[in-house]
Amino acid sequence: MDYKKIFKFTIFIYCFWLFLQLELNNIKIKKLIKEAKKINENHKSNKNKTKISISYSTDNNYIYPALVSMTSLVLNSDNNTFYNIYILHSPDFTAESKKFLKSIEDKYPYICQIEFINMMNLYKGLSSNIRTPTSAYYRLSLQDVLPEVDKIIYLDGDTLVFQDLKDLIELDMKGNVVLGFLDSIPDAIESFGFKNATVLNTGVLLMDLEGLRKYGYSKKIEDFIINNKHRLIQQDQTILNVVMQDRIAPFPPKFGIWAFSCKEEKEEHLNKQWSRLKYNETEFFYACNHPVIAHFIWPKPFWRIYTKFYEKWWDYARATGYYYYIFFKSPLPKNLIK
Repeated sequence: MDYKKIFKFTIFIYCFWLFLQLELNNIKIKKLIKEAKKINENHKSNKNKTKISISYSTDNNYIYPALVSMTSLVLNSDNNTFYNIYILHSPDFTAESKKFLKSIEDKYPYICQIEFINMMNLYKGLSSNIRTPTSAYYRLSLQDVLPEVDKIIYLDGDTLVFQDLKDLIELDMKGNVVLGFLDSIPDAIESFGFKNATVLNTGVLLMDLEGLRKYGYSKKIEDFIINNKHRLIQQDQTILNVVMQDRIAPFPPKFGIWAFSCKEEKEEHLNKQWSRLKYNETEFFYACNHPVIAHFIWPKPFWRIYTKFYEKWWDYARATGYYYYIFFKSPLPKNLIK
């Protein structure tokens, strides 16, 4: 048996397969970008649009996931929606980082505009968790940095948006200042005397900024941090839930459902909520497969680990026009976990 010939043939087959995969991927990229341009043109004719305020917070390490999330946001917008996107960023935010995110506005000027807000040294040194950067705290100050905005949707970068967000922004908040998706780990805040049955995950939030200003939550947050900065097990999430516990509530699960990897994860989460605050079971499981917003808690598709909506995430990555940057430079678990 001629092993050299077998080895050469194997290498040839592998190279041919790799070439074919790259070509197919490039064809898919071109198709998705072409479709995206068409969506922008379809928005051009409508001059009277509903303006919706959206916020992300990030540093230089999370640019590519945020870029993909923003792309899904604009490409799934209705023709009568225009998004004002506010990027709260760290003081070391680079020109290159801004360029990548600004490309969304450059490509889709009829769908969105982007404003960058330098948060300077706010909350510097507060985060003690490598998985929770300082930028995660920025959402707690939206009512101060955006005094002209009364209501806003906050999104983490590890989200995908599958539908227009008009229904979310128009939800009746019933006197609450923040709505969100129920978290499944309330233990971290029980030591604070937390009484509410609702514990929100802060990855997707509907925030009444006018109400936050009216009830003086900025000062309450500041005082709480001063007195408890060494006890913030869940970081910004601890602060939001404990300080605002009298005025927080869950929204329908479809607006912030986690991208559960399996049926067992879904059932475990639902069972944990059942004893505290009942989600409608039918609505919950429908949301798992047909979400408005999917939030990737664990694992994340940009780690190249399969999870729910994995293929969808990479399709939106292709539609950004920066697919290969994202594939090779997006954060991996080793950058986030000790």
